[in-house]
Amino acid sequence: MSREADLLLQELRDRVSRIPPADAGHDFHHVLRVAGLAERILRAECLREDGREASQEEIDAVVAAALLHDCVPVAKNSPLRKESARLCAEKAEEWLNELKWRPENRISEITGAIHDHSYSSGRVPRTRVGRCLQDADRLEALGALGLFRTIATGVSMGALLFDPEDPWAENRELDDRKYTIDHFYTKLLKLPATFRTESARREAEGRAKFLEQFASQLRQELLSPDPRDR
Repeated sequence: MSREADLLLQELRDRVSRIPPADAGHDFHHVLRVAGLAERILRAECLREDGREASQEEIDAVVAAALLHDCVPVAKNSPLRKESARLCAEKAEEWLNELKWRPENRISEITGAIHDHSYSSGRVPRTRVGRCLQDADRLEALGALGLFRTIATGVSMGALLFDPEDPWAENRELDDRKYTIDHFYTKLLKLPATFRTESARREAEGRAKFLEQFASQLRQELLSPDPRDR
C-alpha cells in the first residue's frame, strides 16, 4: 500500500470510528470485519476469475468501500432504511473528494459499491468491488457472528426473541420487527442464494447451516417443532 493510500485509509478509519452506530450489530468492529472479508473475497475472486493477484489499487478501493458502507447510521426500523445505502454513498463521495482520493476514477467505483450493497435496496452490484462488498456484508449476517448481531439488533428495536404462543408462525405472518427468530426466515436463511462470488457463497452456506442448527436446538428446547421440517 502506498504511503498516501495508507494515510487516507487511516483517516477514513478514524472518521468512521467516531460515528455512533445505529445498533450494537453495526458498530465499528462490524465495519472492520467487513473490510477484512471484502479484501479476502477480492483476492480470491481475482485469482479465480483472472488468474492473477489483486492489484493494490483494487484492494484499496474495496477496503475504502467497506469502511464507508455504514457511514450514515440508520436504524433497521427507520423509515429511511431503504435509503441508507444511498445516504452512505453520498457521504462517502463527499469524504473521498475532500481527501482527494487517487486515482480519482475509483471514487465512483467505491461509491457505486456502497450504493448497491444493501439487502433492503434490492440492488445488484455493477462491479467486482461491489460484489465483494455485498458478499462480505452478507457473510457478517450469518454464522455465530450473525446470530449475535441479529439478537443485538432485535433487542435494539424492542423485539421479543420469539412469539411464545406461535414461535414458528404457523398461524400468523412472519414479523421480524416483533420477533427476532422470524428474521431467520424473512432474510438470513435466504442469503446464500444471493451471493455473487464463488468463495463467499461456499462460506455463506456453511454459516447458514450453523443458524439452521441453532434453530433446531431452539425447537428442541421449546418442544415446538418447526412446520417447515414436516
